[in-house]
Amino acid sequence: MPPRRVGAAAARGEDHIGALPDDLLLHVLSFLPAHDAVRTCVLSRRWRPVWKSLRVLRFTKHQSWGSATKFNRFANSVLFFRNRAPLEELTFETYMYDAINPLVDKDQKNERVKYAQKWIMYALTHNVQVLRVLVNSRLSRPQLRPVPLLRLSEPLISKHLMTLELKSVVLTSNSMDFSSCPALKNLKIRHSKIWVHKISSQSLSRLSVKNCEFSGDICTQILAPNLSSLLLDVRSGRLPYFPSAVLLVKAHIRLDQYCRDRCWHSNFEHCAHDTCVDCYGNNDRSAKCVLLRGLSNAKNLELAVQFSVYIQNRAAAIFKRDMKLCPIFSNLKTLVLNGWAVACELDALICFLQHAPILEKITLQLNGLNYDVEMRESCSSNEKIALPEHLKLVEVRCQKIAENVHRFVDVLNAYGITSDIINIVEMDV
Repeated sequence: MPPRRVGAAAARGEDHIGALPDDLLLHVLSFLPAHDAVRTCVLSRRWRPVWKSLRVLRFTKHQSWGSATKFNRFANSVLFFRNRAPLEELTFETYMYDAINPLVDKDQKNERVKYAQKWIMYALTHNVQVLRVLVNSRLSRPQLRPVPLLRLSEPLISKHLMTLELKSVVLTSNSMDFSSCPALKNLKIRHSKIWVHKISSQSLSRLSVKNCEFSGDICTQILAPNLSSLLLDVRSGRLPYFPSAVLLVKAHIRLDQYCRDRCWHSNFEHCAHDTCVDCYGNNDRSAKCVLLRGLSNAKNLELAVQFSVYIQNRAAAIFKRDMKLCPIFSNLKTLVLNGWAVACELDALICFLQHAPILEKITLQLNGLNYDVEMRESCSSNEKIALPEHLKLVEVRCQKIAENVHRFVDVLNAYGITSDIINIVEMDV
């Protein structure tokens, strides 16, 4: 192999990267994890102080430190020795906690989030714009959710914060009151417990709540009038609701079968029990829809339920009730129903269609065919409805085209949805 040619500048020991302006160097270092960015201080005297002015700090790859104590010591040292430059972003992933490891005692468990509150306060006092608080915990069985270790109960105060991401935390008291964060636009919460009376923000435009547990005793209100994008994935507890409509463009709602909001007295139709603890919303909840009422401005809407057995599926009951009582969806153009449409009585869907005058496309996604399809045998021409004028396509998606899929299409025909706009699509398993 011929010898490699070394550039003249390199041969003379010149550092062209180090000769770049500080702002450009800091921009380059902002793409590195914090421990790699700090290591550049050993390159030369020129590089020694550069990391102290970093505006983006990402404390990641926590496991490489060998212990939570070492990881915390490093993060604290970086925050102590850096200068007073404002922060654009602070991301920290706590050291991993294995909930079933018998070798992990209580002190080691607490060490993982020992300084989390201080790091959050440091970020807020340094005008952080993007804050990600990612608590890492796990169980041996993947079907179980991670164990939240960090509890937040006080509201954040920052006029600069624009994006907030939380993972595996317990949110209580007034922690979700963002009235003191007037610039907040994006809020993302994952694998957390949300035990608050309200999530409120006048500025929030994007909200993502994924794989979260709400309280079984509190009905959480979402007060975000300027919300344009919503992903709401509720695994258990009581369903949050919108007391008034928001300016949504896109909404994706996914409910687990363990949602508590189901009236056992009347199958969520008309509850006459004033003391019923399993209804949701306000005192006149028996006459109003609560979830869909707040989404009535949406242009694109997806409703999904993890299917089991309809008679036991509380989430399906919630959608069924709300679709019968929903307001006019005057902006809705696309509707996706995932996993529950076949299990529910179709009259709820038909009722909904009459409240969506400009709807163009419906997608009915049938996830698996391992359940019994209960269709009304009484469908007749007398039950046909006036379809939305703009409706061009009803797409039925399934893993396998079988007899009960064709039977489902026959029922749609009986309601007046003609075969020329129905398209059956077989999905890959």
